[in-house]
Amino acid sequence: MFSIIQDKGSTNHVKLHPKNKSLMKESKNINVVYGIRTANVTVSFSDSINEHQLLISDNILKLLFIPTTSSYDIRFHGGDMIIGPFIGILASVTNTQLLELVPSLNSYVKYYDKIGGTLIAFSLDGIDQKKQTIKGLIYLPRKKNWEIGSFPFPSSVFSIVETSLSENWITFQQNMKQFHEILGKRIFNFPNFDKWTMFQMLEKSMHENLPNTQLYIKPLDVKQMLKRHQSIYIKPINGRLGKYVCKLSLTSDRISVHFGRRRKRIKTFKTWRKLSKFLTYKLQSGQYLIQQSIDLFTYDHRIIDFRMMMVKNEIGKWENIGIIARYGPSNSIVSNITAGGKAELGVKTLQSVFHLSSREIKSLFVNMNAMALRALSIVEANGYHCGNIGFDVGIDKSGKIWIIEMNNQNPDHYIAVKANKKELLYQAKLKNILYAKKLAMEKTKDKS
Repeated sequence: MFSIIQDKGSTNHVKLHPKNKSLMKESKNINVVYGIRTANVTVSFSDSINEHQLLISDNILKLLFIPTTSSYDIRFHGGDMIIGPFIGILASVTNTQLLELVPSLNSYVKYYDKIGGTLIAFSLDGIDQKKQTIKGLIYLPRKKNWEIGSFPFPSSVFSIVETSLSENWITFQQNMKQFHEILGKRIFNFPNFDKWTMFQMLEKSMHENLPNTQLYIKPLDVKQMLKRHQSIYIKPINGRLGKYVCKLSLTSDRISVHFGRRRKRIKTFKTWRKLSKFLTYKLQSGQYLIQQSIDLFTYDHRIIDFRMMMVKNEIGKWENIGIIARYGPSNSIVSNITAGGKAELGVKTLQSVFHLSSREIKSLFVNMNAMALRALSIVEANGYHCGNIGFDVGIDKSGKIWIIEMNNQNPDHYIAVKANKKELLYQAKLKNILYAKKLAMEKTKDKS
């Protein structure tokens, strides 16, 4: 990496040590690129600086807003010299929320020495699309803290903000679309897809691993699905954390509706007419899924499923950082940790609860990983640029693997902390940043 030295004695000039001549074969005019801004400079070589320094004219530093407080990589692409990475993290809706997130943001920079460059975190409120500037926080590696400032647009952006269940969804979509117009494929975790879209994308090629699912339009849809399977789930297509989920069970004389994440509640109906009235009142057409209930493995009256922490790495390849088992609250219809469940390493659960051998666990993990990669390839072939996915799978009592969900807005890798494996959280977030770095250092006009 290179440290940047301010040069007040020149204009439109960049100087490198002769040992770096392999980066470019001769002195010439090139465009220096930092974020989305560029400036034409003359490059020369001199042994008055060392091989890890970059001497840049003061007017260029001011024009491009390059902080001299960080170390940078440089890449040459044709007539461009990219200085970076310059990475933006869209972290919150408001600036007030952004400041509250600083402890969480620190987990992205724990291994800053492996990243380098400029990292900024910002909110939807901090974006000025007309001026192409951002008001937010910049990470200062020497002080190891975040400082408020105003910045030009970065080279790459990834989103960890969650707006699908709020009034900010439209604002989020508008801003991300504008970023996409400027940065192209150098933004990720956008566009987002919901549970129904996921099912539609995977149904043709992976139907054997998907519960029978359909979109709720009217109460008759529930009746038909319940007669077919006797036990079904109804889930909001954009729901998270097990909220607003209910389970319906059909017996010879009644229909039971189970709901409640922590405290299980049951409502019973003896006629379809009464159930239909209840569904009409509770559900909005087109906003819920009706899904076959899978007979998942349970332990001590707790549903068990598994979270696969799937992230893209520094070369753009998917990595499975870890597999965490999730135990739902006792007698709950969901497995979410926020609903009162618990977590532990998947291998431990498969040994102690599923009673699998080391060989069987290795084979199972290979199959789970292959299934996740296949599903992700289908999703990305449909135009979704992912880099950070919480891939949820379940194993039924016959040993079959089922795809439950692919969380793509901001999968909560904090589950690793709940499983007493905090280092997995840091590794996942480091990979997020390294993938953002890869994108930031690519050719600026690559918008495919």
